[in-house]
Amino acid sequence: MNLTVYGVNTLREAILSGYLKRGGEICVSEKKRKNGKIDKDLIKLLKDKNINIVTKKDNVFIKYFGKEALAKGIAANIEYTEKVYEKLFDEANAGSSSQPMPLYLILDEITDPQNLGSIIRTANCVGISGIILPKSNSVFITPSVAYVSQGALFYVNMTRVVNISRTIRDLKGRGILVVGLSNESEDTIYETDYNVPVAIVIGSEGRGLRRLTIEKCEKVLKIPMAGSINSLNASVSFAVTAYEIMRQRKTD
Repeated sequence: MNLTVYGVNTLREAILSGYLKRGGEICVSEKKRKNGKIDKDLIKLLKDKNINIVTKKDNVFIKYFGKEALAKGIAANIEYTEKVYEKLFDEANAGSSSQPMPLYLILDEITDPQNLGSIIRTANCVGISGIILPKSNSVFITPSVAYVSQGALFYVNMTRVVNISRTIRDLKGRGILVVGLSNESEDTIYETDYNVPVAIVIGSEGRGLRRLTIEKCEKVLKIPMAGSINSLNASVSFAVTAYEIMRQRKTD
């Protein structure tokens, strides 16, 4: 799929990850070029990688990349590749020194691009094996998601499936512990041993996990709260849980 990426950090990672290749180009808005506000380290990287810098008038820039990109003044179009579902397990089973046991994330109808971008950024930091989303009723990769992820998108395997419940059943059949997050649970995330392959399941921003999804999870856990409200943002919930998993795996 064709994807517009903008912003210095996102473009840098697009280059370093190989998504923006030699002989390609990035575009700078005329206003930004005249102001001379182009990151010097990025310019050096572009020269080292033989990637061209093209200046476009602001109205043309908007036509190609959109108004959000114009605010940053620098953008490119790349071809983003979604991961094949089965390939998630081939790579995870190979293991690594940083994340020897698989850790997956299932997002059940997340619709906010800001949330998804933040989740992807955290997912890269914790060594996620893959993010799984439904093909319907869910946001996927957009320019905004790529920007909020600050380029982490290019290092995280992402795939979409037709049916989340069926996917959970498949993961369980592969020996993966499927843990749903819900504030309705009695058990907390701190009462489970994560030194096994794990998949975290997080529901939509408004409703949380669907009842059918909850029924398919092996465990349903909550993050304890001490304040007046009873829920966290989806990206924060994932971060808290993922770092508890990382803590256990690093210290046990």
